[in-house]
Amino acid sequence: MSLLLTHKKPVPAPVPAVRPADREHGELYPIGLDCLHLDLSAPCDLFRRLSGGEFVLYAGKGIPFDQEIRAGLAELGVEELYIREDDVPRFFAYLRDNLEKIVRDVSVSPSRKAQAVHVSCTETMRRAYADPRAAFLQQAHEVITPTVDLIVRDDAATRALVQLTAYDHCTYVHSTNVGIFGVALARLLHGRESAAVMERLGAGFFLHDLGKCRIPVEILNKPGALSARERRIVNRHPQDGYDILRDEGFMTNEAEILTLQHHEREDGQGYPNGLTSADIHPYARICRLVDIYEALTADRPYHQRRSTFEALRFMQEKILTDMDQDLVRQFVTLFAVG
Repeated sequence: MSLLLTHKKPVPAPVPAVRPADREHGELYPIGLDCLHLDLSAPCDLFRRLSGGEFVLYAGKGIPFDQEIRAGLAELGVEELYIREDDVPRFFAYLRDNLEKIVRDVSVSPSRKAQAVHVSCTETMRRAYADPRAAFLQQAHEVITPTVDLIVRDDAATRALVQLTAYDHCTYVHSTNVGIFGVALARLLHGRESAAVMERLGAGFFLHDLGKCRIPVEILNKPGALSARERRIVNRHPQDGYDILRDEGFMTNEAEILTLQHHEREDGQGYPNGLTSADIHPYARICRLVDIYEALTADRPYHQRRSTFEALRFMQEKILTDMDQDLVRQFVTLFAVG
């Protein structure tokens, strides 16, 4: 059933502010404005946070969300709205359903498809990395599936996605970008794999850093050098990610390879197991390559981002000297315009 509405847009009515401690339905969950598709009805009640911390009902379920509303919020400096925690499953179903519809629609431009994919993946990764329980990992998988399908069959949309990746140091944004780059490169190198393998591989790329949710934020965002103790904590995240996926019932061969091996090096100097080239899976090499590229081109507390050209040159000359350079050259082709 279509969510498109044709009646005149009602104006959200002002209601009394409600403070967090007084909310009947518990905590409110933030969502980015880009997650609300223009000209579709709101999937649930939407709340706005005022400068004093109060929350007010901005728009009720079923009210259309269009460009005029988005522009008005932008003028007020509003970057996100909130939904009730018990509406989160309904919101992610809305996100998934509309993503699938956009991806399948031949009349939608590659750039718009890319935008919808990136927004949807980033939002679901944010939730999964903040709370990696089975329900939220399942929501992530349901958004990853149409994303992988789009990358596998649509060259133009893939190029648009590669160009769209955000420059942000947040783990969930990093993981979204690594997922996109990883699937795109895997498709280039292993395009004959079945759709099921590519889907599982895509989930592994997007969730490769899930173990970082157990790293204290002050260590994860530390601007200076890590102490030996802090380095040991960081180096646990591949095993932690493996443990989470196993315990929550989302372990696959592909996820095991990518979570455990994405920091291994051909020369045996990587972690957590010090594997050498003979024992590192080709999928893990892809993940390591795109993981490094994404980190170099994102703003981080400890460095400013590099341009694509600077990052690729630095990788070839300084970081990936132990890696097959043909793989690096194949990765470079993803950035070719045309």
